[in-house]
Amino acid sequence: MIVADIILIVISLAALIFASITDIKIKEVPDWLSYGLIASGLIIRLLNAITFKEYSYFIYGILGFGSMFIVGELLYHGKLWGGGDAKLLMGLGATLATTPFYLESSKIPFLLIVLMFILFTGALYGLSWSIFLIFKEPKKFKTEFKKMNQSQSSKIIKILSMLLVTLFLIAIILLPINGIVKIFSSILMLLFLVYPYLFIAVKSLENIHLYVYLPTSKIVEGDWIARDVKINNKLVFSKKTTVTKRDIKHLKDLNIKRVLVKDGIPFVPPFLIGTIIALLIGNPLS
Repeated sequence: MIVADIILIVISLAALIFASITDIKIKEVPDWLSYGLIASGLIIRLLNAITFKEYSYFIYGILGFGSMFIVGELLYHGKLWGGGDAKLLMGLGATLATTPFYLESSKIPFLLIVLMFILFTGALYGLSWSIFLIFKEPKKFKTEFKKMNQSQSSKIIKILSMLLVTLFLIAIILLPINGIVKIFSSILMLLFLVYPYLFIAVKSLENIHLYVYLPTSKIVEGDWIARDVKINNKLVFSKKTTVTKRDIKHLKDLNIKRVLVKDGIPFVPPFLIGTIIALLIGNPLS
């Protein structure tokens, strides 16, 4: 299991580093990378299970992939994350489903610890990125924030945040932990409580600043078309949350030169940073 753990960690970090680079450069995570991460995680776990007859190692991989599939789909269809981010999370579900051999076992699933640190890092990342833009156009931001706070996606992320806070609270009550850890845990819970509003702030800023016209030739699968496409005031392509390869071909067949796309900040770097922190310290409550 030690060798398998090392291989899975190396593969995960390598995938996250490459995904961070592509996300920063072209705001895209290649599908082959996410699918390769999923396949690698499950295959390595299966081979280890067969070799050492530790079938739970593979079963946890399936459960990890399944749980992150559900979380990823919720965040994706709630328009909180892009498809690439969701698929990458599924890959981590397969590779990091169990606590690495060098960390102490914990009652909190390691995958949940990874997710919490990703969200925690993402909150700080989004906050840093947002402060400048808030002061740039404060009136527009205030109006958009009120609108986003009432949206369905905001309600979903508030529910997820409250679930994480509840898990932390249960852990603090049930586990024997010292005063310093309690203070640290309380700070984390506070951050998870405010995270939805930080996220709403980021989405508000995206709505204000991150709509761009892209040539049809540069549209990629997963981009968000923000405005209906019309020719001579006739609707030929309705706006979509994300486009498929078939949609892109349709736009090209219509000889559409450019479309309005909802851009976003590259969010994979917090995946990398949060995962590294989780791999280094494990459960902060232990």
